[in-house]
Amino acid sequence: MSRMSHAIYFNRKQTYLCALDVDGEFHKYEKTRDKFTCIFCGVKVQFSRGKEHNDPHFKNWPLTSHKNNCVIPIIESQKEKHENVGEVELLVSTILPRAKRLNSNQTNLSVNRSKKARVFAGKRSKKFIYSLINLLDNKNYFKIKPEFEELQLLIEDGSTIKLKELIGSQDEIIERIEQSQEKRAICILRGNTRSAQIIKNNIKIPLTKGNNPIYKNTNDFSLFISWDYAEKNKEFIKSIENSLIVCYGEATTNEFGTQIEVYSIKNQITLLKKYK
Repeated sequence: MSRMSHAIYFNRKQTYLCALDVDGEFHKYEKTRDKFTCIFCGVKVQFSRGKEHNDPHFKNWPLTSHKNNCVIPIIESQKEKHENVGEVELLVSTILPRAKRLNSNQTNLSVNRSKKARVFAGKRSKKFIYSLINLLDNKNYFKIKPEFEELQLLIEDGSTIKLKELIGSQDEIIERIEQSQEKRAICILRGNTRSAQIIKNNIKIPLTKGNNPIYKNTNDFSLFISWDYAEKNKEFIKSIENSLIVCYGEATTNEFGTQIEVYSIKNQITLLKKYK
C-alpha cells in the first residue's frame, strides 16, 4: 500500500496538500481527516502521522481501494513478479518527490532547506535506502541486479522512473541534471568518499575522481552538510569517510560544484564498503 506524500483536500483539485504540512498544523485538520482524496483517482484516503508521529503520509481509507486505472495499484502490481522480495514491496510503495516542488524562488534558502530536510531526513528515507541494499550485486561494484533494473517507481506528479535510472555514479547523476529542465535531480548516488573538509562551519565530503570513463567518476561531486545540520551529523562523519556508499537525496549544480545536500547521514546514506 503506497504511502502518498500528497492528497487533495475538500475537492480543491488545483491544490495538492503535502502530508508534512498537514502534520505541521495537525490541529487544523484533526476534525476533517475524512476530507482527503487521492490526487490520481479521487478516492478517499486518510492522513496518518505514523506509529511514532514522525512519518506523516496519506494511505488507503479502510476497506477502500484505488480505482483500477489509478497509477498506484498499477505500480504496486510489480510485487507479483518478485514474490518473497520484501524490498521490492517497500520500493514500489514509495512515491518519490518532484525536484521542482522542493525548491521555490518565492521562499528563502533556509525555508527550502527545511522543506527538503523533512522529505529526506525522515525514517521513511532510511527504510527506502536500506531496502535497496539487497537488490545490489556486491560482486559487481554494487550495481543493480539485472532482474531489478526495470523496476518502476512512482513520482508524485504521476510519472515513473526506472530503478536503473534513479541510481548512478557521479557522472550519470550529472548527466541527469544537465538533461533536466529543473537543473536538479532526485537520485540515489553510488560513489566512493574521501576525507571530510570543513569549510566555514559547513562539511564537504568529496567523492573520489578518476580519468577512466568506464568507472563514470570523471567529474567533481561531493556530499554537503550545511552548518545548521553539521552538529546533528558530526558523530557519523568518520563512518562514511573513505567508503563506498549510496546516498538518497536531491543533486544540484551550483557555484560550489555538483553536490547532494545531506540533512541526516543515518537516514540518507548507507555504507556498502569501508576502506582502510
